[in-house]
Amino acid sequence: MPPRDPQAVLEKLGQTTLKIDAFFLRRTGFIANQTVLKLDEYNLHCVPATLGIVEARFLAVLTPSEINLFSKFKAGIHILILTFDNPEMKDVKRFPLRVGLVDLVPVPERKNVCFLMLKFKSLPTEFILFLGSYADELEARQRAWETLAAQDFPFDAVAARILGLTGELSLCSGDQKRPAELVSFHTKRLVLQGVTGVAPGPVRIQMSFRDQQVVLEGTWDGQGVFLADFQPEWLDLVEDYQFHRQLKQKNDPTKGVQG
Repeated sequence: MPPRDPQAVLEKLGQTTLKIDAFFLRRTGFIANQTVLKLDEYNLHCVPATLGIVEARFLAVLTPSEINLFSKFKAGIHILILTFDNPEMKDVKRFPLRVGLVDLVPVPERKNVCFLMLKFKSLPTEFILFLGSYADELEARQRAWETLAAQDFPFDAVAARILGLTGELSLCSGDQKRPAELVSFHTKRLVLQGVTGVAPGPVRIQMSFRDQQVVLEGTWDGQGVFLADFQPEWLDLVEDYQFHRQLKQKNDPTKGVQG
């Protein structure tokens, strides 16, 4: 494969905001707790929430007095250090990036937690290509997400066994948590029954498979249908189920997944 053009990657990333989630951590080796923003003589530890090629949002625990203190650093250029694991070198890779502090915004209903709004002043080519490779992989997973949404799978005893469902599936809205039964599923839609007292709107589903908790954000229609936002961990599970289902059908085409 020929070397990628950094400018082309930069233009593509300019239209993308990367969410720092479990998939990002797993694929990039990002070491979140080693993120440091250097503001003059202060080293402020923070954790990224979203990462764009121009701007990024980071979370930090700051008291009101600290917010007032660090707000003085909105002028000038500072250094943000991002650290990634490098298994091949048995070491870590650190990217010192030049940034500006745009704003500090308290997070509603989270005491002493605020967003740091940062703007990148310059980015090394190596970091641009690194993010570009991750964005390509994320895009491929999103295409797979769409493809697997073409077929509903019934959630029966065989599906429960293959997926390794453990514990209760719950539909959550705010402080409400209601048990639910899964009837059928694909990547983008889950049909539920037995849900009471949850109004239509943004909700989340909590469920556990093979001792791995999966949380799906999405929209509940109030009539039994949950439309899921993209979630790589859920995609992994659906792909694994499809593989075992097809394998079972191949071994016993007369029975499919039954029995």
